Amino acid sequence: MVDYNLDENLKNWQSKVAEFARIELKPNAQEWDRLNGIDPSNPFPFDTLRKASKEGIRTLTVPKEMGGEGLGIFDHVVLLEELVAGEAGFGAVIHQGWKLAKMLCEHTTEEQRKEFLPRFMDVDTSTMAIGMTEPDHGTDNIRPASNIDGGMKLSAVQNGNKWVLNGKKHFIACAAMSNINFLCARTDSNVPVNEGVTLFIMPDELDGFTRGVVHGKMGCRLLMNGEMIYEDAEVPDEWRLSEVNDGLPYMSRVFSRHSPTTATFGLGIARAAYEDAIDYAKVRVQGGSPIIEHDEIRQRIADMYISISAARDAIWKAAWHADNASEGEYDHKEGMRVKIFTGDMAPQVCSSAMNIFGGNGYMTTHSAERHMRDAMMCYHIDGLNDTGRWKLGRLISGEKFAGSI
Repeated sequence: MVDYNLDENLKNWQSKVAEFARIELKPNAQEWDRLNGIDPSNPFPFDTLRKASKEGIRTLTVPKEMGGEGLGIFDHVVLLEELVAGEAGFGAVIHQGWKLAKMLCEHTTEEQRKEFLPRFMDVDTSTMAIGMTEPDHGTDNIRPASNIDGGMKLSAVQNGNKWVLNGKKHFIACAAMSNINFLCARTDSNVPVNEGVTLFIMPDELDGFTRGVVHGKMGCRLLMNGEMIYEDAEVPDEWRLSEVNDGLPYMSRVFSRHSPTTATFGLGIARAAYEDAIDYAKVRVQGGSPIIEHDEIRQRIADMYISISAARDAIWKAAWHADNASEGEYDHKEGMRVKIFTGDMAPQVCSSAMNIFGGNGYMTTHSAERHMRDAMMCYHIDGLNDTGRWKLGRLISGEKFAGSI
């Protein structure tokens, strides 16, 4: 039986996270966005991240026996909505930690956890990055390409008990500030990318590793995407996570159930736009009355509500399924459909919100245009929606599929 009633623990965390977003995120969102728009490398609000750590928010998905709360995917989507509705980029940074913490805690050796888990738990500004996309290789990693020329080229060459890394990643979330990095590297260039990549974990203090450009972005600017550059950087084999050449299937097994969490970005952004539009409509007077009393505005708000509610219902169903389905019963289509649906829904809702603001919606003095810019991220985060449709269509037509990165 499916039961979406929130238990008391989750209700308490939802209230706590919502209050954090209301006090710490939303009042600062416009200024943070403005500053990072001027300078993409502008310092992240680490004091706010420290507050999230102090409240226990940053480490919620870490198992209780390791110092966290052990929250699952359903909990993840409920709480992430509150953060993203407060400030999308900051919420995305927390999400990145929640997602990668599961790999760190559940899919590493005891020795690897002993090495890297304290870096996440004990450093109150800790964030994690996962290097996959490269300047010339993005979708052909996700799809993945079936020819040997497609896919990532950053190389890892074994030299005794070490691997020597050379190459560049870009567009990598949190790369500008992470202290733990996961890295996908090509360990066999003579086979397709799905058969020739290995996954590693490493600290940021690594000889031969440098941070490159922090990319200027349209929206979601606090999720500071940047370059990761490796030049003859050596990592010990003890930091290898996957079997050699099994990196992408490994990631599929770990992350295949997390698509509902990615879908939550669209939900949170759309909700923020909807709530701000209602607040504005209550005080904006035209024709002698607040515009929220105008039938045209009410109909627009009703459509926005329908879209947001439908997205939340679908995400919660997919998240519940991800938490509860056994390995043989898990349906990859559940997470993929909601990621695509909300990715298309969020820009539509934000566009409608801009119209409620009228001319003010186009101005940087109001939040509507920021939400619109943030929502555009939802078309491509964790893979293009077009790529998702391609995969979903193959699943529906009966082809086998090992998972979704």
